[in-house]
Amino acid sequence: MVEPSPPAMTRRRAREPKAPRFAMLDGLRFVAAFTVLGFHFTARETDAWQTPVASRAPEVFDITKYGVFGVDLFFVISGFVILMTAWGRPLHQFVASRVSRLYPAYWACVLVTAGVLVINGAHWISTSDVLINLTMAQEAFAVPHVDGVYWTLWVEMRFYALMAVFILIGMTERRLVAFAVLWPVVAAIAEKTHFDFVAYILVWQYAALFAGGMMLFLIVRNGHSTLRWLAVGADLLMAFATSAPEAAERILGTTGSGVPSMAALTCVMLCFAAVAVVTMSPLRRVGWRWLSFLGALTYPLYLLHEQIGWVVIEHTQQLGWIPALFLATAVALLLAFGVHFLVERRGGPALRRVLSQSLAPDSSHPARLEPSVTRSSVETSQS
Repeated sequence: MVEPSPPAMTRRRAREPKAPRFAMLDGLRFVAAFTVLGFHFTARETDAWQTPVASRAPEVFDITKYGVFGVDLFFVISGFVILMTAWGRPLHQFVASRVSRLYPAYWACVLVTAGVLVINGAHWISTSDVLINLTMAQEAFAVPHVDGVYWTLWVEMRFYALMAVFILIGMTERRLVAFAVLWPVVAAIAEKTHFDFVAYILVWQYAALFAGGMMLFLIVRNGHSTLRWLAVGADLLMAFATSAPEAAERILGTTGSGVPSMAALTCVMLCFAAVAVVTMSPLRRVGWRWLSFLGALTYPLYLLHEQIGWVVIEHTQQLGWIPALFLATAVALLLAFGVHFLVERRGGPALRRVLSQSLAPDSSHPARLEPSVTRSSVETSQS
């Protein structure tokens, strides 16, 4: 049998169907980031406002305080996307993908945020704090976050570590289903029995959100089945017992206003439903590029908005709370645009190539990063 020449192989590969893009999932990520932004600017207690928005526009506050659940939505999406990223990949490619995706933009955002805070007269931030923040592991060393939103990245890192172990063990559908159901249970047991270190490593409060996202991806990849949907249902119910009360407590602790327990449960359920709808309904075929562009801005927008936005609000609120809010949002979006185009699009691919070659088992034969038919462009815009 005659092997096809390289040009013929290229033409054949070009005729292969493209992978689904899940542009709506990119858009959903941006929605999640924007709800968190709305929470920080209008609901969370902060000294940036001389008169809180809760006093000026209580009807706005009563809505935006639910923006906390944007983080829960991020975690469900992350379970979906990270399993998609890890599926069929060796460990070194998974590590290269995650590090190159997260760190270049993060380094830039830490330095920009720290610079703005220092210029604005923040005395609580030190050079050592900034340097340790660059590792993304500052929480492990009890060092304060340069920006409060960084706490979610440490949660994500623990989830990535669990996925790395899973890659080493080997992924099969049975193992994934068993893991998705047992992981939140074991994590909750560890918390209740005061095995704090185990509960911490297993991210017990958010395990059900990640696991539910993983099962939704498995359904998208392998099709509907009773077992897979039962696993999703189990994760949702366990999220009701862990993630929903945790989010409600976070709202109370940061705004001074509580939320009904049924409202918290509904928000968690909507997080699962939203990911299912945009990946399983006809919406999955939507391919609008502007949605993917918004998805690409999501990560730097999330990292940059809180502290810098508060500085803008502090210096512009004399114009009125609505103009100050719009200016803070515009500055955050503009900075996110800059970080994406100047840092992510240049530094990310370069770092990924270096890590892929350096971490490959045989460094003399760099691994080829062939796109999987089950992966989407969402991988390049993940949180």
